[in-house]
Amino acid sequence: MAYMIAAGCHDLGHLGFNNAYHMEQHDEIAVRYNDHSVLENFHVATTFQILAKDEFNIFSKLSK
Repeated sequence: MAYMIAAGCHDLGHLGFNNAYHMEQHDEIAVRYNDHSVLENFHVATTFQILAKDEFNIFSKLSK
């Protein structure tokens, strides 16, 4: 299951530029993540935003 989730969120919302480009451009996401693993943090944060919505939370039916 972890591989399926990782595959689903890998490059989620990717704009086609690398970390260095975002940092050089002082892009909003580079500033947000303090130039540290910009795209990696962006992809994970986007995944959690999607999963926070009830209709997309694939974990909601699993037991704790």
